[in-house]
Amino acid sequence: MDLPKGLAGVVVDQTEISSTAGGKLVYAGYEIEELAQASYEEIVFLLWHTRLPQKGELAAFSKQLVSEMVLPAESIRLLLYIAKEPQHPMSILRTATSLLGTTNDVIFDEPPKILAKMLTVIASIVRIRQDEPLIEPDFKLGLADNFLYMLTGKKPDEFLSRLFNTVMVLHADHEFNASTFSARVVASTAADYYSCLTAAVCALKGPLHGGANEQVFAMLEEIKGSHLDPITYVKQRLAAGKKVMGFGHRIYKDGDPRAKILQGLARKLAQKTGNESYYDLQVTLADYLLKTKGLHPNVDYYTALIYHCLGLEKDLFTVIFAACRTAGWLAHIMEQKRTGRLIRPSSEYIGPKGRKYAKDHYQIGSEF
Repeated sequence: MDLPKGLAGVVVDQTEISSTAGGKLVYAGYEIEELAQASYEEIVFLLWHTRLPQKGELAAFSKQLVSEMVLPAESIRLLLYIAKEPQHPMSILRTATSLLGTTNDVIFDEPPKILAKMLTVIASIVRIRQDEPLIEPDFKLGLADNFLYMLTGKKPDEFLSRLFNTVMVLHADHEFNASTFSARVVASTAADYYSCLTAAVCALKGPLHGGANEQVFAMLEEIKGSHLDPITYVKQRLAAGKKVMGFGHRIYKDGDPRAKILQGLARKLAQKTGNESYYDLQVTLADYLLKTKGLHPNVDYYTALIYHCLGLEKDLFTVIFAACRTAGWLAHIMEQKRTGRLIRPSSEYIGPKGRKYAKDHYQIGSEF
């Protein structure tokens, strides 16, 4: 059998939530360019209900989400203990997500409460690791604004609010990517939401998936620190057989539509925060790789700079990605649970055949 590697191009199921067909990212029928200026709550509602909310529905939904952002005291106590451990923040989030399933009502918790709690947990991990006090949500702010406020300790102005909502919208879902498919596999076993989300977090941690944004900024820092010409750096990296992180995509051969939107946001935020040199470096690399290799930036490329401009250390980038993507994970978990069918693919065995076990091969008392 000529099997596609990594299930590339294999349709494993149907979904009403999102699509990447034809190199376009679509949420429930809306192209991502149409939704870039929507609020994060609108997109969460859309992913969960496959329709946009009415004005009254949106206000009630937003109020419900924000009201659930307060963590139980037991969750906070455990976070204060584990978040200071030296492990990578995604390892902390993996444990914290599982802990939410022990300090909350696993049987009766529903997606609005779970999403709100996940955002607060992630903001708390960031604050604890920065030795900053935890911040209570402001019930006058929306979900994304509250998350940014609880991350940074500053209530966002109109520019940052609009920018961060767009960042969260662009990362909210992406069809059957590795972490989403992992969540769906676990959901197909009828496991609880927290178990499904823990599996998704584990998959997102990998540098070939969510962890790529961290690697992008590490590359930018390395170029600036080495004082090498960026083109020379890229040539040397490619000659050594290494990847240039943040470029290329299995699906988007003509460019990631999210990256095109994020580039403009990164430019504006870099100008406002004195990070123009990083942005100029990114443009230099992107122009060179497009002209010489036909490679386009992907969603991780400009997101890395945006997160840096928000004052976040690079090892925290992927947990912010997880915060944005939780809405999509929950949408797919709900959809998978409705199907009621276990995901259990088959494989082609290519190992040895016809072997026989000799019963006297090992004798009692003999040395192995």
